[in-house]
Amino acid sequence: MKKFLPFIIFIIVFAAVLAGQVGYKMFFVSAPAVKYSSEYQGFENLFLHANYKSVDGKTVEMTKLNSPVVIYNFWASWCIPCLSEMPSMMALKSKFNSDQLQIVAINTDEDNQLDAIKKTMKKINMKDEFIVVPDKAAKIVNDFKISAIPVTIVFHRGKVVEFSNGPMDFASEEFLEKMKGWTKN
Repeated sequence: MKKFLPFIIFIIVFAAVLAGQVGYKMFFVSAPAVKYSSEYQGFENLFLHANYKSVDGKTVEMTKLNSPVVIYNFWASWCIPCLSEMPSMMALKSKFNSDQLQIVAINTDEDNQLDAIKKTMKKINMKDEFIVVPDKAAKIVNDFKISAIPVTIVFHRGKVVEFSNGPMDFASEEFLEKMKGWTKN
């Protein structure tokens, strides 16, 4: 019996480690996926019913945009990370036409919002790459439960395919490859 004791201890320890890993994956790795899934479903529902007024006064219905990919980007003129990602977002938009990609830039400035938007657009040389939506009353931000900016949500045919809580590099090869796949489908 003493001869088999190390072998038995090894099997018990191995089984405990294996059970611990399985339990960890079940309770800690899978749980956020369920949370994000329901959160994404909420985003998708909001997207399907969204009608926004753009900075130029036009009403934009998200379901009437004829592009498979729509990017929501929450930003403000005072937000340095928001402004730092704008050039790569503009470069991304220049690679795809409006039948492939639309970018909805939802501005969260509170004071002198329209002036802040116009100054920022002039400063970064933004023309008509984006649909700029002022969200002065923070209705859109509250609906999407956004607590910090920048936030980017990428929709492919109304389904969330990418979410970023923080600045993104829209010109990265990885993101461009994803975009190519989304715009083909």
